Amino acid sequence: MSIEKEPKPRVAVVTDSCCSIRPENKLAQEYEVTVIPVEIKFFENGRFVPYSDFEVTPQEFYQRMRTSKMLPQTSGAIPGKTVETFKKLSEETNSIISIHVTSRHSVVFESAVLAKRLTQEEMPELLIEVVDSKQISLGLWFLAEHAARLSKKGANLEQIKEEVLEMIPKVQLLAVLESFENLKRGGRADELVKAYLASILSIYPVLGVKEGKLELFTKARSPKKARTTMIEMVGDSGELVRMAVIHTNAPGMAEEVKENLAKIYKGEISIYEAGPVLGVHAGEGAVGIAFQKA
Repeated sequence: MSIEKEPKPRVAVVTDSCCSIRPENKLAQEYEVTVIPVEIKFFENGRFVPYSDFEVTPQEFYQRMRTSKMLPQTSGAIPGKTVETFKKLSEETNSIISIHVTSRHSVVFESAVLAKRLTQEEMPELLIEVVDSKQISLGLWFLAEHAARLSKKGANLEQIKEEVLEMIPKVQLLAVLESFENLKRGGRADELVKAYLASILSIYPVLGVKEGKLELFTKARSPKKARTTMIEMVGDSGELVRMAVIHTNAPGMAEEVKENLAKIYKGEISIYEAGPVLGVHAGEGAVGIAFQKA
């Protein structure tokens, strides 16, 4: 009589709310990805008060941002929450891959690295790999979702990490902002972009992430022309295997971008609301395109 071996538990996938996907999203639930919230801080009664990203709906966030005297802040210093997450997941798995927003614009990755060390001091048998996605928003989510797909197929931690690292250069996100006030006030814009914005000319850049850093890719004379240029850039990127549109409280413009993208890409194109984390820096009215090259 043979004894069947118990199947090894799957590799747990962790990311952070900079991916623009909330835990209640059907994708996060379907792929069982754990999304750790980043803090949003609102200026209240003379000081900044922290809230979990998931405690504030996008609608509430934009309303408060419009009426606040000071721009909300974000904080990616979340080692405590990450340690708590790792320990909880250790009850059901011995392997975790934790994929996070670019380290060039956030300390979330550093928090996860610290959390890994603190967790493994208590649980040395728990295998944890922390990956810098070098991306933001849906670019980050594409990587986390791919890791989860591989996990469901039975891939081990080493295999998943290797495939995710190979995928990073194939993922890109471009965006056009309607207003640059938040980007300037938050200090996240490239110096070249700031120089253009400071000029008397109305120049609207197409921004993108290159090697993990937000940069100016090109520019146009109006937001509409910039969005058209952005779509053309996506069309010139070669064979694509995935695409989605992201926006900050601009569903109408997102739908228009999707309709134009459908002329050059025949696959499914989903639309997502970016949520508070991206909204703090991009402001309202931003539209972006996340895509993956073959």
